[in-house]
Amino acid sequence: MNAIEFETYTDRLRSSVQSIPEVIGLVTLGSTAEPQLRDEWSDHDFWVITESDAQDLLIKDLRWLPDAHAIAIEVCHGPRRRTLVYASGHKIEFAIFDVVEAIKGKIQRYAVLIDRGNIADLMSSIQQDTLSEARLTHDRPDALENLCVLVWSACERHQRGELLSARQYLDAFSVNQLLSLLAIHDVDTLSDELDPRRHLESSSPKLAAEVLKVGGEPVPIAAVHLLDIALRELKDKKPDLAWEQVIRVKEWIGKLS
Repeated sequence: MNAIEFETYTDRLRSSVQSIPEVIGLVTLGSTAEPQLRDEWSDHDFWVITESDAQDLLIKDLRWLPDAHAIAIEVCHGPRRRTLVYASGHKIEFAIFDVVEAIKGKIQRYAVLIDRGNIADLMSSIQQDTLSEARLTHDRPDALENLCVLVWSACERHQRGELLSARQYLDAFSVNQLLSLLAIHDVDTLSDELDPRRHLESSSPKLAAEVLKVGGEPVPIAAVHLLDIALRELKDKKPDLAWEQVIRVKEWIGKLS
């Protein structure tokens, strides 16, 4: 979708939702809310906030969506969330909540397009709670120790011959943990507190390229590489973290055949 097509879809969505009396709010999320983050591959991500007990009216009959007849794929994520892909390949992800359900959701970037009842205040509160929870999750006192355990687990599985599981521990769990560490201790490096992988190529291209390179390295070499990134990026800023454990795990990896 080009920029004009994207905005046209958003306008049609707003007009359609606005005509439904049970709707009290429409909120776009992520790049849908922030044009500077969009490109031709961006999807539409939004919440529809309804009066209590009105959610099923919309979730069971999707004809209120623009071009509903052209939906090619539908995936349900519980009773209130959907991912849809049109025949054109354009994807939309949305949830239909009442106010009570919305409070349990998580948002970082958003824009309120329809507000018929303090939706702006509600979204601001949800955003603050979401970011506070994310920071607490990242800022565990044993976060560096957890990185050490994850990379060592990857090496153990690699030595055992569980190669696919080893790559998962390294490329997924360990990388996520490393980026979470950077997110809380080096906030200028990353641009998305909920998912530190998002937009890393634009916010920190050298780091993104280095992490991608790790994915092509043998597991033991890649494990040391991730620990070295942590040492380089954080040791001077956070000397009180458990760096002796990093050195210990690097020594263990060095003894592997």
